[in-house]
Amino acid sequence: MDKYIGFDIDSKKTIACVVQKGKKDRFTTLKTDINRMKDFLNGQRRDGEKLHLTFEISGEAGYRHDALINLVDSITVSNPTKMTWIYRTAKKNDRIDSRKQAVLLSIGEVPKVYIPNREVRQWRVTIQHRRKMVSSITQVKNRIRMLLKANGFVKAAYRGSLWKVTNRVWMRGLCEQAEINSEELWRMNLIDMLEKLWLLEGQLKRTTKYLDGYLDKQPGGELLMSIPGVGPRTTEAVLAYTDDIRRFGRSKQYCAYFGLTPRLDESGSSRRLGHISKQGPSVVRWLIVESAWRAIKKSPGLRAFYE
Repeated sequence: MDKYIGFDIDSKKTIACVVQKGKKDRFTTLKTDINRMKDFLNGQRRDGEKLHLTFEISGEAGYRHDALINLVDSITVSNPTKMTWIYRTAKKNDRIDSRKQAVLLSIGEVPKVYIPNREVRQWRVTIQHRRKMVSSITQVKNRIRMLLKANGFVKAAYRGSLWKVTNRVWMRGLCEQAEINSEELWRMNLIDMLEKLWLLEGQLKRTTKYLDGYLDKQPGGELLMSIPGVGPRTTEAVLAYTDDIRRFGRSKQYCAYFGLTPRLDESGSSRRLGHISKQGPSVVRWLIVESAWRAIKKSPGLRAFYE
């Protein structure tokens, strides 16, 4: 006999619904704590019964998946945005949501989310972390430029990049040339931003060094980087978010996973392809688009195809 269990999890409480053929649905309210969930699942186990669990994707889904997987016969993390089209109801509350998941699981219609192992999840988090650091560095640099121009420094003291060593020393000197008073507070803002820039660049260098070393150990890395315009950052993102290529049945599913396939509006004889869907991991899509712009500059064949 199979038991299908749906967890509707929020920050304080979890509603569990147990659906079993020939029996009345049973609801239980738990505190949102992994040990309480384990105790509940252990209490559901009976001789000859199989437990099947599902809950919605969230920031903690990977941790919960790893913690509970050994207590059930199968575990499925669901996509709630797709689930609403399968199971329509005018009402919505925690009990309905938990039952909805359990019922869809029992008929094999839960829209499943792929959960990679912990090592791959940590790799993905680090890739996202680096991307945010690059964005933060760009923001700080833009603020420094604006601050200098607002106070009459349209050009740097030395030719070349504003961020080369000599110009950084010059900017630090601006903060030390005069006593900072109520009319010169911009100098204090400048030194704060320069220190923040130095800190972020140090963190970026450390993270990049780790990611480069990790990428060197990944099969397929060199092959991907042999493509014109594809560097280590694009390669690691593609590999990390692809993970197990066998989970994609065909090439169209793979492209659709990254949101690079056009939306299709088809009715009768009318068939219209729209913009790309932009579903899936944005970091990969962003890097692939950047690589495409570089590729058409480096490769005459790709340039001709693009034109």
